[in-house]
Amino acid sequence: MSYHVIKAIFIKQYKDTLKNISILIQLIMFPAISIVMTSSIQVSEIPSQYFVILFATMYVGMTPIIMISNIMGEEKEKGSLKMLMMSNVKPTEYILGVSLFVMVGCLIGLFVMAMVGGYRGIELITFVGICSLGMLTSIFLGSVIGIVAKDQIASNSLSVPAMLICSFVPMLSMFNENIRHYGGFIYTQQINELLTHSPITSFSLQPFVIIFLNMMVLLGIYIYVFQKRKL
Repeated sequence: MSYHVIKAIFIKQYKDTLKNISILIQLIMFPAISIVMTSSIQVSEIPSQYFVILFATMYVGMTPIIMISNIMGEEKEKGSLKMLMMSNVKPTEYILGVSLFVMVGCLIGLFVMAMVGGYRGIELITFVGICSLGMLTSIFLGSVIGIVAKDQIASNSLSVPAMLICSFVPMLSMFNENIRHYGGFIYTQQINELLTHSPITSFSLQPFVIIFLNMMVLLGIYIYVFQKRKL
């Protein structure tokens, strides 16, 4: 595995993203909405970090999935992925390069949302750390979709149901106890619970166990699909 190849893939994705409006919108949409909602709706009954937590959870459950599956689907469709493989780029190097780019891009958005929510010091580290766990899990899910999908249209068709479940279940669970109960096994629901019940001293072990199990299951599926389908 070559660091220089992974770096080259990272830079390539950066340049490609600057030309791809749909992916750029995914990166900036939720941070922008959280800024607008937090600054425009200030009601004493609503906690100051309510909209930041809500949209950060949706950001974690939607953006990495649609980004990485869209990138892989588009490159399959254009044939550029096949060209990379023919140029001795290993599949693991390609996926690492793309995943790192998605992670870094989403982290920038998270830091913006953290600033809007007034997170500082240990609270900032906790907020970003919890969301990063969710993003990593979403990247595994998006990668599985990207490997399975034959082209960009197929990747979009597969990613939409996945990201709707991951992003909207936590929001709906705020208003429906049954959804909260049955949706508790979804990692984004636990991300939302952890962000809502800060500080870190009040955390229980259960949410982290559920997130870790989600991550391991998706990683297992990812490894299996990768070995069977390749790129």
